[in-house]
Amino acid sequence: MSDYTNIAHPYAKASFDFALGENKLQEWHSMLSILVAVTEEEAIADQIISAEGASAQQTEQLANLIIHVCQGLVDEHVINLIRVLGENGRLSVVKDLFSLFSELKDEHERVIPVTVTSSECLTSGQVTLLTAALEKKLERQVELEQVIDDSLVGGIVIKAGETVIDGSLNTSISRLANQLHAR
Repeated sequence: MSDYTNIAHPYAKASFDFALGENKLQEWHSMLSILVAVTEEEAIADQIISAEGASAQQTEQLANLIIHVCQGLVDEHVINLIRVLGENGRLSVVKDLFSLFSELKDEHERVIPVTVTSSECLTSGQVTLLTAALEKKLERQVELEQVIDDSLVGGIVIKAGETVIDGSLNTSISRLANQLHAR
């Protein structure tokens, strides 16, 4: 997360609470994703950076530009959020707001994103077995993402939130070497 996480947190929490109350978590997640894509467009991102510390009128104009680009892609509540962010000079926190909103949504839905790093692509059978085992161990629904790392000799590294399970051959060899040096 960036330096804007603390600033983004109240906006993310308020957005999450509103979306949850309206039973529209997935819709808000999608609309905030669109908002991130818009604010990361080079021309708009440059304006957001240059608008830090700018006058209220300039940030209002920038918010109106973002609203114009998002028109028809987000609802009136997200448009109000854009206005509030603009009024408070906080358009630069959109990406962190989305990340925090996603974390709150995943926690509420008991979903955990898991990254599995291996030297080669896992088969669909391996993915199915690994997903089932992780869901049982973590007691959550697992959204598994595979990453290929050619530097791994073999085995896998699993990262689920703050938990890392390193079953790579590289780490096993390092542990063995350390044990041999310790004797």
